[in-house]
Amino acid sequence: MYKTQSENAQRLVYMNEQLRKAAETEKRDSAEIKKLTASVKQLQTKCDLQVEQLRQKDGAIQVLQDEFAAIQLEITTIEERNKTLEKENAQLLQRWLDQKNKEAEKMNEATEFYESFLEHSRKAGQTLRKNSGGQWVMRPSSSADQSTSSLRKSRSGLVVLPSLLYRKESAHDDEIFCIQASTTGSMFASGGSDKKVKVFDAKTGSMSMTLGGSLQSVTSICFNPTDEMILGSSSDNATRIWQLSTRRSPITLTGHIGKVAAAKFTADSQRVVSGSHDRTLKIWDLKRGYCLRTMYTFASSNDIALVDVEGQTIASGHMDSSLRLWDSRTGSGIKELTGIHNRPITSLSMSPDGDCVLTNSRDNTLKIVDLRMYDIVSTFQASSYQNGANYARACFSPDGSYIAAGSADGTLHVWNTTTRNLEFAEREHEKTIIGVSWSPLGDYLYTAESKKNICIWKTSL
Repeated sequence: MYKTQSENAQRLVYMNEQLRKAAETEKRDSAEIKKLTASVKQLQTKCDLQVEQLRQKDGAIQVLQDEFAAIQLEITTIEERNKTLEKENAQLLQRWLDQKNKEAEKMNEATEFYESFLEHSRKAGQTLRKNSGGQWVMRPSSSADQSTSSLRKSRSGLVVLPSLLYRKESAHDDEIFCIQASTTGSMFASGGSDKKVKVFDAKTGSMSMTLGGSLQSVTSICFNPTDEMILGSSSDNATRIWQLSTRRSPITLTGHIGKVAAAKFTADSQRVVSGSHDRTLKIWDLKRGYCLRTMYTFASSNDIALVDVEGQTIASGHMDSSLRLWDSRTGSGIKELTGIHNRPITSLSMSPDGDCVLTNSRDNTLKIVDLRMYDIVSTFQASSYQNGANYARACFSPDGSYIAAGSADGTLHVWNTTTRNLEFAEREHEKTIIGVSWSPLGDYLYTAESKKNICIWKTSL
């Protein structure tokens, strides 16, 4: 019995131990269950959030699909419209080409008629002129016309290449911007950053007068046909007219809002044409002192030229490398010639016969453009020639046999217009040559450099 009690006691202890362990295990499992339950709740919350996000993304995808479909429809519509516009553009281009061809044919017919009419008038000993109604008529040649023609021929025979440097002078207190021979050949003038125009005797080179009044640099000079007046355009946005007899400036032309790069008298000395960096050309009435017409040129003008002495047709050279022609009577553009140069045009000079214009450019080339056919007839360049300024000016000789231009290194270049060969290159200047001007008598060529100096070259036998 004691043995049985002992075994039962031992079994009871064992069972209590097992029960304790089971209670501990149950406690741990309960804690783990609670932990897992909390984790399941968190995961359920995350799952619900993901489901909501998926639903939102499905909505966004649907919106994008709708927008994509709308864009595709719009692209299809635009492509159809573009095809229609291309067809219309092709039709308009063809119509424009046909119209230009018709205009070219009419112009060619007019040119042929004019040339045949002119030839006929020459054979008949007459001259071709416009009457008051604007019609071309033949009239007997006047003695003045004959004398002018003979004078041009005599001048043509006298003009030769520069043989020697006749004189070199320091003309200004500061940089020079322009130089110009007078219309009669009795004097020449220069202007610069010292705000002065200085007039010199054509043969001796001695200074005869100094004209003041400009508020900034003088950019260009022009004498009127009788050499009684001289004008100077300026960086102060104005052009001033001086009477050489009194040395006073009774007229100041103001109205540009940018520096005036060039200005010219018309043949009757009643009007002035000016070109400015404000992208306009202006025609001025000197009697009343105000602007008659303004023409918008689309680009800054570096130089202008009067195609005819009355100034009915104006040529302008621009910073955008284009040459433009204008009708001063209507203010409308006649022709825009692009692609002549690939850098800014710095100067224009009309040929003695009035049919062509000489252009000088920063692309280091000079070109003669036929204004009747709007075509380049000659190109001049040299390895030693470099255009050194946006206001560097070139010119024809009085007989049209030569053109002259100055280089950035101070070398004077002269080309033959017939052979297009460089026939003279001489360095007498120390700095960039900014301007050349041939005396209308053909006996002297004047050059100016940026460093105050001018040179007189003898060009006659």
